[in-house]
Amino acid sequence: MRKHLRLTRLLLALALLLVIAACGDEPAADAPIPEDTAVAVAPADEEPAPADEEPAPADEPTVAPERGDGSGASSGADGSADTSGTYASDLGFRPDANGFSFENYGGQGETNLTPSDVQRLFGDQACATIQDGQCILTPPGEQWLQQINQAMNGGHCEGMAVLSNLLYTGQVDANSFGAASTPELQIAGNEPLQREIAYWWATQATQPARSGIVQQTPSGVVNTLLTSFAAGPSGSDQYALGIYKRDFTGGHAITPYAVEDRGNGIYWILVYDNNYPGQARAVEVDTNNDTWSYSGSTNPAEAEGNYEGDASTTTLELAPIGPRLGQQECPFCQGQASARAGGMMLQAGQTQYNEIWLEGDADLLITDAEGRSVGFRDGVFVNEIDGSLSNSNKFGVSVWDENAEPVYYIPTSIDFTISIDGSRLTEPSNSTVTMIGPGYALEVSDIILDPGQVDTLDVSPDGSLLSYRTESGETPFLLVAVETDAADYQFGVYGEAMAPGEALNLSLDTKEGWLSVDSIDNSEAGSYSLVVARYDDTGEQVFGATGIELQPDDVVYVDYLLWPGNGEPMALDVDYGGDGTVDETLQVDDVTDEFAQ
Repeated sequence: MRKHLRLTRLLLALALLLVIAACGDEPAADAPIPEDTAVAVAPADEEPAPADEEPAPADEPTVAPERGDGSGASSGADGSADTSGTYASDLGFRPDANGFSFENYGGQGETNLTPSDVQRLFGDQACATIQDGQCILTPPGEQWLQQINQAMNGGHCEGMAVLSNLLYTGQVDANSFGAASTPELQIAGNEPLQREIAYWWATQATQPARSGIVQQTPSGVVNTLLTSFAAGPSGSDQYALGIYKRDFTGGHAITPYAVEDRGNGIYWILVYDNNYPGQARAVEVDTNNDTWSYSGSTNPAEAEGNYEGDASTTTLELAPIGPRLGQQECPFCQGQASARAGGMMLQAGQTQYNEIWLEGDADLLITDAEGRSVGFRDGVFVNEIDGSLSNSNKFGVSVWDENAEPVYYIPTSIDFTISIDGSRLTEPSNSTVTMIGPGYALEVSDIILDPGQVDTLDVSPDGSLLSYRTESGETPFLLVAVETDAADYQFGVYGEAMAPGEALNLSLDTKEGWLSVDSIDNSEAGSYSLVVARYDDTGEQVFGATGIELQPDDVVYVDYLLWPGNGEPMALDVDYGGDGTVDETLQVDDVTDEFAQ
């Protein structure tokens, strides 16, 4: 039954053609606060990020207008702000007047990104073809779209934090989504608004948006916001405020709009938290100790509901909105595709990355050829690989319950293996590991891990090799997606029967036009299903076969370039014993001319 369900899942994916704030590079340079600006709070080495223009002098602190109901902000120790209404610096945004009236939401059947939105992010280079004005994504693009949309099931806080600011500053018009003001907008049944929120959420995973992240101490964040707010809605860069757990397994994005001096070195960053529509809430910063705290729980006694950090944790960050506004760099596009499409090209020497995503409750540990690792080792996060980055997505709905794995960014020049570690599991768990790089994507799904089980995934950094070894008798599904000049392809191999400790290996040669499948070093025979999908200007063609038997050390070569198309057999060259010589060519019938519905 699992075989048929898994094959159906792939075919549906092919038929539909479907497919985060990182630590980034160096933070934006700091610039001093003018002497006559309201307040400077940071130590001498923590000055604010630069504004686009010099803020006007402020001899007197700003007085905040009252809330729409005239009651002022609510009070409480749970993160709500019993604010004085007199601010050291004030953008003018107010949660009740400028925030959304609906709460942050997760996977509730809403529309997230579509291929057209991916085209908007990256340009035409993201499309394999454009038919009747509609973008048909490349297979690696489909995989990227799937990962992004899956990640949004945890919440849309980043998109809501960014879009609420853009609506306030006039860079986006609320009328485009059906209302004259932000609080009047409704999310239910409003697909354009759902997609717009999803679009801005996705920019936490793109460049140059990610590289603009400002890493400062808590006092430095206060200083940067003092300058930004004093310059007004159009006078400086605007920010979303990112807050994380210390281990970066959960994060939330909120909209900062004012800074209040509470005295004795205590400052409040007033925020619109999209989990609490209409409420004024505050992140507290103690500049004497350079610490910060925020309660995202309605019950302040719940310790798991508290975010906090200090000068060393980098768990309070500013994510600039400006770098998100232009076309983003495409993480899954070939460089040649960018040139053909007139898209954004990488600058000389600019690093390209393989993105590693995990769905499920396991831990990942990525290890290079020199034994250095990034990921979770014995439950503790490490990053020993030079140039590698990790990015914790910001969800914000049930963030206290989120134990989400970061997205890892490994330079394409580094060879590595991936351990899928179930040591911290308390019950069996289903996981999926996906790698997306320039022009290719690899995926292993239906990984059933028992507590304590550790499986191994070997990949080539150019996407040409995928090898999976299991400690149990599970039957994972392996997917390779690639774009080429002539056509784009997806290959799926399902291990119908694999013994514990055995491996399934895929190798792709796009120049010669073959995919090899082997069980070298295995001790028992295996049975496999194969699916090949081809996409070109004539449309899509799909081949499928089941019950392909491999003896230990056998190698099968799939001659996909020679396949005539739907309904025709596929030539499989078999090398018995894996000695490098093709011993027999089989003509295997196509059994999946139509996609399962």
